[in-house]
Amino acid sequence: MEITSNITIPDDVAVATATTFPILMVPFLILSVWVYFSTFCHELGHFVCAKLVGMSPQLMKVGRGFRILRKSFFGAQLELGILPTGGLTYASYPDRGWPKFKNLKLKLIIYSIGGCLANFVLLACLILVFVYTDFLALRYIICVEVIMIIIALVPIDVRLYGMKLPTDGKQILFIITHDYQRLFFADHQKAIARIAGDQAEPKPLFKRDIKTLELFVKAETELACRHFDEAIALWNQLLNAENASDIERTYILDMLASIVIIHGQKQYLTQADGWSQEAMKLAGFSKTIQGTRGAILVELGKYEEGKQMLFPLTAPDNDPIDIAIGGYYLAKADHRLGNSEQALVLLKQAEKVGQKVPGLSEMFASIKHELELEE
Repeated sequence: MEITSNITIPDDVAVATATTFPILMVPFLILSVWVYFSTFCHELGHFVCAKLVGMSPQLMKVGRGFRILRKSFFGAQLELGILPTGGLTYASYPDRGWPKFKNLKLKLIIYSIGGCLANFVLLACLILVFVYTDFLALRYIICVEVIMIIIALVPIDVRLYGMKLPTDGKQILFIITHDYQRLFFADHQKAIARIAGDQAEPKPLFKRDIKTLELFVKAETELACRHFDEAIALWNQLLNAENASDIERTYILDMLASIVIIHGQKQYLTQADGWSQEAMKLAGFSKTIQGTRGAILVELGKYEEGKQMLFPLTAPDNDPIDIAIGGYYLAKADHRLGNSEQALVLLKQAEKVGQKVPGLSEMFASIKHELELEE
């Protein structure tokens, strides 16, 4: 037996619904646009303050989801997503003017508070406009702005772009409490743990020796500023440091080899060959080290040998950075071997995964450009 039900909506109700829905959407759209604008200003505040204290902004990212804009922005890369939720700004430390960590303290506080300073300026402007116009709708925007400032200053971790990141408030807390390991080296400790796998327990870097830690940050800064010879010289000092463990030396060797892989500086390829071989001796069990070695082999023209090392790293259960680098260089190897269609498939897969990994855009752009030139 079939039961049917016919529901008729009166014309006056239909008309009222059709006119009310767009009206109700207007406040939501206005608030969404404001949140996006406020987030942009927040990240711009970090960006400007970084410039003021001598830091080098690398990336300014606003919004999530489908990317609507990607372009160069005063020496950095600007990315805008379509959804008005979240943002971040990456900046490298100043390459001069700080002989010790304590000299960085004020600079980093200014950089970290820059986003909230921009939000406070917006809030002051909103309050002034409200006072002189008595426009009631501004109350809601003022509330949103206050909430955004509070969220930024609460010292917690938030999930953003697939990563666990500290808020501005938590970064400032790290700086004030001199927690250098968590402030400067949290990402490095994670990377070292990824290399070590189950082979070692996580330990404080370089036995907490401040001078060695300062040297490491200076080397990292020189790299970010593209002073490659200076970075290599400093890292070579670290390789000979008495308080560096084998796994820390492996990580330094991997970073040195990545000057060729990630930054495209092929004048160091011969040295990178030696660095990656030495890293394999120290931690050949590590998939990350295998990926670096495979990429260097591709750069050396040893395509089949490189592919054998890289292909296992593209399995879904591997770390995203290993999948991305493996895919990029498999695409390059296949292209050089004449498998252009397969290279294109691998390149698209690697780009999709690589979007989740900060710092790979330069490598991807270089490989893609190289492949296009050879087509």
